[in-house]
Amino acid sequence: MDDKNPTPWLRPEWRPANRTTIVFVHGAVVEGWEMAPLRQRLSQLGYRTRQFYYHSMLRGLDHNVDELRRFLADTEGETLHVVGHSMGGVLIRHVFEQTPDPRPGRLVAIGSPFIDCWIGRRVNRFHPRLGRLLIGQTVFDHISRPADIIWRGTRDFGVIAGTYRFGIAAIFPSHPNPTDGVVLLDETRLQGIHDTITFKLNHFGMLLSKRCTAEIACFLVTGKFGQDASKEPPVAAVNHHPTNSPALR
Repeated sequence: MDDKNPTPWLRPEWRPANRTTIVFVHGAVVEGWEMAPLRQRLSQLGYRTRQFYYHSMLRGLDHNVDELRRFLADTEGETLHVVGHSMGGVLIRHVFEQTPDPRPGRLVAIGSPFIDCWIGRRVNRFHPRLGRLLIGQTVFDHISRPADIIWRGTRDFGVIAGTYRFGIAAIFPSHPNPTDGVVLLDETRLQGIHDTITFKLNHFGMLLSKRCTAEIACFLVTGKFGQDASKEPPVAAVNHHPTNSPALR
């Protein structure tokens, strides 16, 4: 990618071919404002965009998955893409493994803790009651269930991960590396996905990055990440009994 290009995502071949909508799903604790630059940039390509809002602190994982499912069903468009950040990617995974929308489209997760959530577990151990309040009900539900490391949906699923340690991890010296400052790289490594790419960016920096925007635009059209960040082959699905990994606790 040409670093001097101020709008690397604006390539004619990445424009949608029909009435296509992208639904954006924010992470836990935050409220979606942090995804505004990404929404605005991708709308420049001709996409219709919608932001899904949910309450992660008081509402559980299953409730929010159901809410997202209904939101997608009410969204217009011949093609439907969904882009999630952090826990938003986890919600997307559950929807499209359980009752996927029948329309064509692709999925992208940015810094999503599919396999585990070290930060969530660590904060939850802070206090028997206060810890749960600090992480919220959605994250608590996520870390309370056995982890399934295999993507069991049928849609093309691309995962973007960061490796720049800047964020809440700074207050936890035992927080493992590599990390984006919130989510460990290992926690994003869902097996059986279509493609994956890694940037030396932190958890929220990926949402502001022009390079990440370009990669998302590329994946939504081609099903592949194709620029110059650090790429590694996606992990193939293998037989595995779902379990929480002690190494990530």
